[in-house]
Amino acid sequence: MSALILISVLGVVLLYLGLFARKGILAPVGIIGLLGVMALFWTGWHIPHAWLGGMLEFDRFSIAFNLGMAAITVLIFLFGPDYYERMERHVAEQYALMLFSLAGGFILSAYHNLLMLFLGYEILSIPLYVLAGAKKYSLRSSEASLKYFLLGSFASALMLMGVALLYSLTGSFDLARLGEYMAGHGEGNLVLGFGLFFVVVGLAFKVGAVPFHFWVPDVYTGSPTLITTFMASVVKMAAFAGFYRLIAATGMPGSLATTMALLVLATLLVGNVAALRQTNFKRLMAYSSISHAGFLLLALLSHGGTQGGGLSVGGTLLFYTFTYSLATVGLFILFIIAKRANLGAEHNGIFQGLWHANPWLALCGLALLLSMAGIPLTAGFIAKYQVFLLAIGAGWLKVMGFGVLMALLGVYYYIMVAKEMFTPAAQPTTFVAARLNWLVITLCTAGILLLGLWPSLVTL
Repeated sequence: MSALILISVLGVVLLYLGLFARKGILAPVGIIGLLGVMALFWTGWHIPHAWLGGMLEFDRFSIAFNLGMAAITVLIFLFGPDYYERMERHVAEQYALMLFSLAGGFILSAYHNLLMLFLGYEILSIPLYVLAGAKKYSLRSSEASLKYFLLGSFASALMLMGVALLYSLTGSFDLARLGEYMAGHGEGNLVLGFGLFFVVVGLAFKVGAVPFHFWVPDVYTGSPTLITTFMASVVKMAAFAGFYRLIAATGMPGSLATTMALLVLATLLVGNVAALRQTNFKRLMAYSSISHAGFLLLALLSHGGTQGGGLSVGGTLLFYTFTYSLATVGLFILFIIAKRANLGAEHNGIFQGLWHANPWLALCGLALLLSMAGIPLTAGFIAKYQVFLLAIGAGWLKVMGFGVLMALLGVYYYIMVAKEMFTPAAQPTTFVAARLNWLVITLCTAGILLLGLWPSLVTL
């Protein structure tokens, strides 16, 4: 709870620093504060903390996810000074809003009460509606903000309707009480089925699952790239942590299992097939994000099955989302470097000539793309392998087989981007990477390679 208070106070401090035009110290103060937050979480690793009458529970699962989200945010803040170098106004607000959204993610990973689920969901989302439109004079950014706000409002309303229906049955917002009720009245209860369905719809929207994914390509493309990076990494980690909390408390009744299976199949199919046609890198990463959401939903679908090899659904979600976030941060920073070298272009061809101009960055980009594709010796391969093992243990063999086919299909569009990095450019191109950018990309690459060899470093 101290960490949650600190992250909130830190956002306010950055806002005050912005009043005095201290742009240069915003990122360092934010990073120091985030390291303090991580230290507070780490000291409570072995101590279960229940707060607000048990509505929040900072257990090992929550603390592990919060440490991961804070670490990824540190990497994003390290890139911040270079990204905001040319921006004179509203920089402090953007840093602060990311921290406030992160506070919502902390709540979402720790809720033990449906009211706290909704509160965490909204605290996570509302700053993002503003951040998506941070480029005030860009029509794409304004469109992204409006679309995200409108669709997000509908998703929030549906979730709140689901919470109300579940409360009408149990007379309590507590997840444990809901689980007990479902154990005795799980099948055939129409109100319970609709209540769960509406809550799942709200969470499925946040993770970008099909058919609630329509906002993802436009919002990812129109938002400032640093904000897109935050959405694709930290927000996705928080959303899946919240999704797991619900599934772990309610179990997997037949009606919910059917809904989840359909979500998995549709998300994997649409994400991978649509990504094949993308020439804009940000849209490619958007559909890639949808595809990875399908694999993570498959892990959730496997909850309650036989979990051999020391695997758990929570541990697999943590490993997958963290390694995916590392690769995402590294690739988006590399994308910004290539975009600047090509006068603002965003097509996949902007990576041409990278190998000749900067071999190290090209090798890092190749490793990050191979991890996203799930190629052996990278963390991405271990993540998908763990998901498939869970699906086999839970008996979802046909869904797992479809997932394997989609994973093979996904290799193609990642390799196509990697090919561009090693293709000579039509004219000499200079890729300028600041030292901090080079450091972050290197750290992300080292992380996915190290975790590919020793996955036990990130576990519950």
